[in-house]
Amino acid sequence: GGALRAAGCRVRYVPPLPGEDLDKRLSRSTDPRAELARLIEAALPWTPPAGEGDDAADAPAGVGEVGEATRADDIRAALWRISQEARLTSTERNRAMAAAVVKWLHRRGRFYFHAERRDFGSVMFFNAETKALLPVQSDGFVAWLSDVLAINRAERPFAFIQNAIETEGLSDRATGIVPAVCWAGTDTGIFLSMGPGRVARIRAEGVDVVDNGTDGVLFPYGATLAPWNLCDPADPFEACKLFRDMATAAAHGFDLFRLWAISLPSDQRTKPPLVLPGDIGAGKTAVVRGLFELFGIPPKIGAVLKNGEADFWTAQDAGGLVCLDNADTSIDWLPDALAAAATGGAQVKRRLYTDNSEIVLRARAWTAITSASPTFASDAGLADRLLVVRLERRRGETAETALGDEIRAHRDAGLSFIAHTLARALADTAPVPGGLNSRHPDFAALAVRIGRALGREAEAIAALRAAEADKHLFNLENDAVGAALLELVSRGPFEGRAADLLEALREVDGATFEKMGAKRLGKRLGKLWPHLECALRASKAVKGRDKVTVYRFAGFAGFQTVFLEKSLTRENKGTFPKTLNETPQTPHDRLAGAEEVLIDDLPY
Repeated sequence: GGALRAAGCRVRYVPPLPGEDLDKRLSRSTDPRAELARLIEAALPWTPPAGEGDDAADAPAGVGEVGEATRADDIRAALWRISQEARLTSTERNRAMAAAVVKWLHRRGRFYFHAERRDFGSVMFFNAETKALLPVQSDGFVAWLSDVLAINRAERPFAFIQNAIETEGLSDRATGIVPAVCWAGTDTGIFLSMGPGRVARIRAEGVDVVDNGTDGVLFPYGATLAPWNLCDPADPFEACKLFRDMATAAAHGFDLFRLWAISLPSDQRTKPPLVLPGDIGAGKTAVVRGLFELFGIPPKIGAVLKNGEADFWTAQDAGGLVCLDNADTSIDWLPDALAAAATGGAQVKRRLYTDNSEIVLRARAWTAITSASPTFASDAGLADRLLVVRLERRRGETAETALGDEIRAHRDAGLSFIAHTLARALADTAPVPGGLNSRHPDFAALAVRIGRALGREAEAIAALRAAEADKHLFNLENDAVGAALLELVSRGPFEGRAADLLEALREVDGATFEKMGAKRLGKRLGKLWPHLECALRASKAVKGRDKVTVYRFAGFAGFQTVFLEKSLTRENKGTFPKTLNETPQTPHDRLAGAEEVLIDDLPY
């Protein structure tokens, strides 16, 4: 074979059958010429064994690595030998072929299954040559297997082989895992996908590029980021106009958005949803689409539908990043689903309507919500879990095509910046102030360390404190009773019984409170009370023999931000007087010293 190849020949070979020479085989054939032609047609490409001098380096073009081609030829030769076993029945021959392929796959890689499902649909095969993890039922794996075995998918032996592979994937010889999607956070570090087969491993020691599967972290094919390369880092939130020119309504908005975006690869168990409220033209959806472009994720941006809770949990379980766009309509399931997802909840449902088996859909994705009228924030329990970055109408360049092209041009440097920033944050072991986020203290701790890595620790702490105070206001201004109380207190402090408060609120908004009684108002105040205490310095006391509850609202507490133009009370009355504490539109490149003023205004 080596001599013929050296002479420029294309060499193929016919594997011999054990104990039988070719001449004897042909002599027994009724049509030796046809038998010889069939053998030649099925001949296999010949390549020199790996390591045999210079010949090993001269592998034919298009075969790939010599070792890989040799192993592919080995399984083809084994299948051909089995097919020529005259003593085997058709079923025995197919079973033998299936067993040979399974054994060959074990030498080439490893079988896995989804640890939480363990069904045939979750069986995966990790190819140690390509470092790709593929579901065995996927078109990609089936096409690769058909090609490497040289067996048509319509042939009967291929069905035997497929079924044997699926069975092997659920046996004790396979391993149960929960596959990573886009990124993963483990005890050994943060793993950021770099496309099929490659991963950026982020540790306190720095950032290095490793193979898929390193430290037991596996990204299936199709669940990776678009390929990118580690290079000199550059802050994408300063280099790209889409992020740099965000018109945030409050001074802390840009810092809060950047901290949240850089935290995405950490894949924390509890993930605070980011809400981007603003009028049309504020660029809410464009900013989130920019994050998808930056990380190289196909945009998962969808509307909130009345019967869309199942779709919501399916997207959450898929991991990565999800955007609920234009969440303006009141949807019954949305507040509870968002609140559960924000704190690592799950949905348990029947797998099929025809049986009683169950499937668990977990909250694995980070969630961004855009809205011009966020009525969902009237839910007191949900508002306590949100991060709010209010946007004003965008100024400057708004052509999304040009802005997206700029992000793609800076993608390698931007992701390298995020990776190195997270590495410095992981290396930071200094104490972090407490009380920065009551619902997501792990996010707050990482965000402070990210701020230190950026050289903006004070700004990061200020942004987190302002966000913690602002979420109380965000709840009140999107609730009918809360919005009316905000307007009432803007005129001065109030103290009195529920009946007195009801009369005062009717002067503010007669339509909302015309048919409401004092008892119903008291129940509503009870639900809003944690937010009223923080935003309006509310207190209550039981006085007199009649044990009457007296409410007191002393005034706005600490940080104030711009009220939404479409809050409920403003829609009902047509006007909504601004308070003296409102903050004008503030781009993130504000004057030096604004952060110190913001901190001084906080009640901490």
